[in-house]
Amino acid sequence: MKTIGLAPNPHKAEAVRLAAEAADWLRSRGVRPLLTRDAAEILGKPDLGADDDAMASTDLLVILAGDGSILRWARRAAPHGTPMLGVNFGHYGFITEIEPEETMASLERVLTGDYAVSDRVVLKAVVLRDDRPVSTYYSLNDVVVSKGPLARMVALHTFVGGKFIVTYAADGIIIASPTGSTAYSLSAGGPVVHPDVNVIIITPVCPHTLNVRSLVVPDAEKIQIAGQARDGESEMMLTLDGQHGEQLGAADVVEITKADFTAKLLQFEPQSFYDKLQTRLRWGERYNT
Repeated sequence: MKTIGLAPNPHKAEAVRLAAEAADWLRSRGVRPLLTRDAAEILGKPDLGADDDAMASTDLLVILAGDGSILRWARRAAPHGTPMLGVNFGHYGFITEIEPEETMASLERVLTGDYAVSDRVVLKAVVLRDDRPVSTYYSLNDVVVSKGPLARMVALHTFVGGKFIVTYAADGIIIASPTGSTAYSLSAGGPVVHPDVNVIIITPVCPHTLNVRSLVVPDAEKIQIAGQARDGESEMMLTLDGQHGEQLGAADVVEITKADFTAKLLQFEPQSFYDKLQTRLRWGERYNT
């Protein structure tokens, strides 16, 4: 690898300090480090600063932050095919791979090729208005169609592969990737899905019935959501990874498919998905002896 980007959370001094240490370490091994502009400014290293597009097209992007930052960077880096390594400076850190104290040893493994790459499904959401696309978004975790600010249910007409499936009377609907199955979808009662499984999860939010649950469909399917406010006037929202989105028009349709690229996350053996369930989500801890 010739160029490695370092993207620390600028609000966490320890993350910025570690990024500076990693930059010096990489230079000592003949690798060109780049820093986000805000980190470079904090450290007084303007020569290492790069804009987001340059960071997203490096040989490797090391994100020293929490899961939210990885989601944000994934939307930029995934279209370039740039692999990402998450260093946990967040709370759960379920998408991150290593802890801060493992950073230098992990970079050494990267330079010797001792790592694996996990290809994660990225969701593509297209807003259709009068059958024409008006906006396109990508997300690593989930796409959510939900009610606006008022506490009113919405009717969510749901189609899979062009076939009508169900109308959810609910607060919203979550379309999640396997990576996103441990996020909002899990909180709404959806299943935990291994990231290597080729599926998309459809999970209603607070449905007004006992007769609907999450639905798991092949990731080759096209999912369409046509929302309708119960009063015909209330706002509806489209949200990507809980971070970005837009207000939907009354007749808009949201079409969700698997993107034609993946998000590439670096992994190191022997840690597995099941290890993370236990150590970071404390899966089944109550019942373990």
